[in-house]
Amino acid sequence: MSSLVLELQIEAIDSKTKVIDLLRKSLVVARKLELQDFEEWIDQELNGFKHFMHKVPKYREVVGKIQYYNIVHGWWPVTIEDPKILELITKTKIGQPLSEIEDLVTHTKDNLVIEVPMELQNILSKSLGERLDFRVIFGKSQAQAIIDQVKNIILEWSLKLEKDGITGEGLSFSKQEKVEATKHDYAFFLSNVGGVQIQQNSPNSQQYMTNNLNLSDVSSFISTLKNHMHEIGLNDDSQMILRNEINQIHTQIQSSNPQKSLVKESLLTIRNVLEGVTGSIIASGLLHEVSKIIN
Repeated sequence: MSSLVLELQIEAIDSKTKVIDLLRKSLVVARKLELQDFEEWIDQELNGFKHFMHKVPKYREVVGKIQYYNIVHGWWPVTIEDPKILELITKTKIGQPLSEIEDLVTHTKDNLVIEVPMELQNILSKSLGERLDFRVIFGKSQAQAIIDQVKNIILEWSLKLEKDGITGEGLSFSKQEKVEATKHDYAFFLSNVGGVQIQQNSPNSQQYMTNNLNLSDVSSFISTLKNHMHEIGLNDDSQMILRNEINQIHTQIQSSNPQKSLVKESLLTIRNVLEGVTGSIIASGLLHEVSKIIN
């Protein structure tokens, strides 16, 4: 009899698989194993983030080009010198259901279009001294990247399930497999899709957050880091740095009077190392988690 988890792996690496079908099958797995974090993520990918725009993942962010409509030339590029306004207009997150994004990629020949909100339309018109219509366009490759990222997350998740001995039989999972699923933090693979903005710290806010550093969260993160460190593609020097910082954090946590400022310094070093890793979902997840603790 076939295995749902193994089917996910086969379909995730098949370029012909529709991501909407992959998500539906993933939903069955997540619900039967009672993995609520994955189930919530899948539901939002299926139905969109329209009422939860603050939860839109980082990988759904696109950067486009601003244009205005010229009655002679048609759509024409706009030059905006203020970088803050430029970023506000051209960088946005796509909250639509993934099926709509996939449909656009399949049927649209050229660039995809994002409507500019009316308040920004007014700002741009005022800055240019006349009433104009504006839009932002971005390449289909960015939309395709969203689809690919979802497939990658499902692939990584299903591989970890198999590694933990959870594959299922047909549409069912054994009691032992369900119990085993509760022992692992599969939400780790989603830690890079939370959509949480990492704020820039002022000296005052940094002191505040250091004082409120949760050592229980730190301990949990360090345990996860140790379990996955060999999977994120670090060179020997980087691994040595992380081990040293992990040891220093352990020393402080076990102390009767832990110095949270030293713990935070070690976490900042760990974050710097992880920021240098590219192309690893696991590293991205670790980076997101440590950033949440620090900030």
